Amino acid sequence: MTFNLIMSGVIAGAAMVQAGILPTAQTPLIRLACIGDSITEGFGTDVPALQSYPAQLERMLGRGWNVKNFGVSATTLLHQGDLPYIAQPAYANALAFKPEVVVINFGANDSKHPGDGSLEAERAVNNWQFKTNFIADYAAMIAAFRQVNPAVKIYLCYPAPAFPGRWGINDRTIREEIIPMIRTVAKNSGATVVDLYTALANENNSFPDTVHPNSQGAEMIARTVFQALTGKPFQGRIPATIHSTWNGFAQDEFELAGHYCRVVLPEQAAPGKPWIWRPEFFAAFDQADRALLKRGYALAFMEMNNIFGSPTAMILMDGFYQHLNEHYGLSKKTTLFGFSRGGLYSLNWAARHPERVACIYLDAPVCDFKSWPAGRGKGDGSPADWQRLKDCYGFKSDDEALAYKFNPLDNLKPLSKSGIKILSVCGDADKTVPLKENTELLKQNYEALGGHIEVIIKHGCDHHPHSLENPQPIVDFVLAHN
Repeated sequence: MTFNLIMSGVIAGAAMVQAGILPTAQTPLIRLACIGDSITEGFGTDVPALQSYPAQLERMLGRGWNVKNFGVSATTLLHQGDLPYIAQPAYANALAFKPEVVVINFGANDSKHPGDGSLEAERAVNNWQFKTNFIADYAAMIAAFRQVNPAVKIYLCYPAPAFPGRWGINDRTIREEIIPMIRTVAKNSGATVVDLYTALANENNSFPDTVHPNSQGAEMIARTVFQALTGKPFQGRIPATIHSTWNGFAQDEFELAGHYCRVVLPEQAAPGKPWIWRPEFFAAFDQADRALLKRGYALAFMEMNNIFGSPTAMILMDGFYQHLNEHYGLSKKTTLFGFSRGGLYSLNWAARHPERVACIYLDAPVCDFKSWPAGRGKGDGSPADWQRLKDCYGFKSDDEALAYKFNPLDNLKPLSKSGIKILSVCGDADKTVPLKENTELLKQNYEALGGHIEVIIKHGCDHHPHSLENPQPIVDFVLAHN
């Protein structure tokens, strides 16, 4: 499966000119912060990083905007709620962002209270008992954003309807009490109202669990917010790709086969357009990644959480590889960065396609799932991950899993025949992925096949921290073998 990339331009209307926040060629990106609960975060959408309403809104607005999603599931505007938003790190991060535009969407979790006769509601928390504080707490949040940026434009959303609601979320309370309070807050503060309640009143099919919008419902929210910002409806198809930045480098974010993907591009590609592929843990201990971006390497990632280098993961990786070659023209050979369980993905895919691999950098890698997550050696193991792994691979029993013949340690011949060089950086005090059960056996088996592997031992180091404080040896290894 491939995914068409659609370039987007800046789309803004006359209302934004009047508001003084229309981007021009001379102005930097407009910082827009989306504040709210699970509906803002994207719970209920297929790929929240791309299908939450803030992500879809960013693609509608185009390159002139920097839209950040600061949504946190289950949070309340009320300071005395069971999970107040003001106590979350996301709130501090949103203030530090110093947004020029803020869209706030709270009320669903604030409406929670028992008493509608349902067992679920009777067991629910009672946030709405503090309703007399709602207006003051909302005003305090607006004041906080105006303190960090006095020129900020504030948009207050009426909550989406509940159909009829779950977990104690009460549609009647939203409609008859919370919306009038938000109207009062907007009038008192000079903020602009975004009426999500009316826009979504007849869209119950877009709320499968009666509270959270699916991807289509999130699109409707994005369209409603877009119209409030620009003064006109969004026309046409929403671009498929978010054009953003990562550490100062251009980044494309998109969906492929239902999975979130990102490609970070160097300012100037090195000859042959080499690239790094991280199957897991993007941006974790990324010293070498950033150093190689500066040397002209692209950086690619497809989110495949918790499928442990399984056959399903291999199919996804094949599709991602094909997409990158077709749409970005990257080198036919990639450098795999396998951190921790990422070792399973990297080594398994290299064995599947050795002709597509330039070299492999492993870091505290899982090389044998009997060691982790099964915990059949001296490591801690992880029973929950072991069950997930068996499910991913289709193993019906522990015995079937333990008898599997294609663990990376047992499947190195294709790599050695292709002359793939491996570097592994490990701690000798790793209690999670023990050195002796993983990299030491990898080295022993690979060298027995005539393969070349370098190992850098970090004495006294546990599973974390990964990488090297000075990544130069890693960078030198990659440069030498591309």
